[in-house]
Formats: sequence, structure tokens, C-alpha cells
Amino acid sequence: MRKVIRPRALKKGSMVGIVAPGSPPFEEGDLDFSFQWLKKLGLRWKLGKHVTDRLGDLAGTDEDRVKDLHDMWADPDISAILPARGGNGCVRLLDKLDFKLIAKHPKILIGYSDITGLLIPIHQETGLVTFHGATAGSFFESPYTYRYFELALMQPKPLGLISDPTPKDAWDPEYPPTRMVISEGKARGQLIGGCLSLIRQLMGTPWEIDTRGKILFFEDFEEEPHNIDRMITQLQLAGKLDDAAGIIIGECASCRPGDSKRNRIALNFSVERMLREKFADFGKPVVYGMRLGHSREKFTLPLGVVAYLRADKSGAVTLRIEEPATHV
Repeated sequence: MRKVIRPRALKKGSMVGIVAPGSPPFEEGDLDFSFQWLKKLGLRWKLGKHVTDRLGDLAGTDEDRVKDLHDMWADPDISAILPARGGNGCVRLLDKLDFKLIAKHPKILIGYSDITGLLIPIHQETGLVTFHGATAGSFFESPYTYRYFELALMQPKPLGLISDPTPKDAWDPEYPPTRMVISEGKARGQLIGGCLSLIRQLMGTPWEIDTRGKILFFEDFEEEPHNIDRMITQLQLAGKLDDAAGIIIGECASCRPGDSKRNRIALNFSVERMLREKFADFGKPVVYGMRLGHSREKFTLPLGVVAYLRADKSGAVTLRIEEPATHV
């Protein structure tokens, strides 16, 4: 196991590098809201040269996108790297990525969705703590997301208990808490995970996820329950679930059966039902419905940092981050 490297915390005046290692922003001006929030935090920003390039659904060529990443990592004025969005294309960069450069200049990298294709490999290859959280195009969506972005990246101390959004800081104050216990138990271990589709995509590569003794977390978006089942089954057959100390599953937003004839038959096969069947005799804590990834309200999880997870028979869920993810 590599030594964990914690990046330096952001402070007022820090410069954030905005890049697009996968897809570009949906529309011109999509980042304007992000600039307002960054300014509110007292942060400055610099755009990569190819953020708005378009090549199909990619922000330019693989070579241009990886060059933007390398330029930001080599720039002494840049303290954190914030992707514009996820989309598609991050895994295409892995065999071109300069991991030695990244290890030499440890900086914050935060994102979710396709950015998982960078978060896990960079953490496992270098030991650098990476952050599963907002992208530039999403962290303005709710005060809750903004709050955890600030807590995780600007305060060099443990995040402590992860709470659900309150009506005051939720994007939708009427949106009820969604966390539920699938399997009871307690676990302590380093956090590892991200978007399920990307975790599956990394299988069989040099950057396949290592879950041994760790708390695995994952979520996905607009995947039908049978696809979620397939991906989890692949992890199960590869030993990744048994290796994990515990499992945290996000809301899996918009993951419901489609309107095909096949899916009309399976309308009662929800993600929740599938998870309860799959983890019925797991014997370790499994919780579902946590606010991470594609949820509008998303907390930030640092990969490589020790957390404590408890799932009680009563339905109570405790998630506590016990170590700092950054340093002064």
C-alpha cells in the first residue's frame, strides 16, 4: 500500500485550474455560476486552453486534454484542479498521464461521474488523496454541495460526521432524506470509489480498484436497475465486494426501468429491491441512498482517508470521516 499524500488545503487567494479532461461544458456560459461561487470562497481561477474545445462529446483530442492537466499540475500558481464536468473520455488519458509529475506536485483534484476515471488511478498510483465531489459545473447547485466543497478543501481537519441536507441548505427543501440500511454492521477503513460505470470500466486495467479492507462507495446516473445489477455482479465475482470492509451506495439518480416491453415486465425491480436481494447475507454494513455523485446535494468524500461507517437495525446510518484530507 502506498503512503498517503495529502494535498495542501485551499485558502483565500488560492488559484483553481479549471480543465475538461472528459467532455466540455454543455453550453457556453455554463461556468459563469461557478465563477460566482469560487469568488464567494475567495478563490481565483484559471481556464485550461482546451476547456471549450469540441471533438464529438470530448473536449478536444486526448493529447490536448492531457496537456491541460499536465500544465495545471506543473503550474506553481495552481493549488487545485477542478474539472468543468465529467461526461466521457477520462479513462482514455490514463496511458498518457504523467503520474510522476502528479506525485511531485501534489494538488487537490475533485470531481465525480467520469472524473472517477482519474480519481481512482491517481490515488492508487501516487498515494495522493483525491476528492469525489462537485465539478465546476455542479457545485453551485445547492448550499449543501457548496458547504462540503468548502469543508473538505479549505479546512485541514477531519470532516467528521456527514449529515443529510437541512431545509436551509438543500436544493429542494421538500426532498426527504434517502439513506437506508441494506445490511447491518460496522466498518472502518480508507475510502475508495466513485461512479459505478467507471469503476467497472477500470476492471482489468492496471488501475483496477483495490477495495481490500476499505470502505467502497459508488453511485450512478440514468442506469436501469438491471444494468446496476450487472455492474455490481461483476464487482462481486471479481471479489471486490467481499474484500471491502463496508459499502456506501448513492441515490443512483434516475435509475429506474425504461419503457421497453422487457422493462414493463420488470417495473417492480427497483434498485432498492435488487440491493436488498444481493446483500441479504453480506454480513457487513451496506447503506443506500447517500447524497453523493449525481445527487443535486452532494457531500465530498476524500479517497484514501479513513472513515467509520455504522448501519444499525433501526435504520440509523453513521458516516464519519476520521482523518484530515489536506494539510496546512
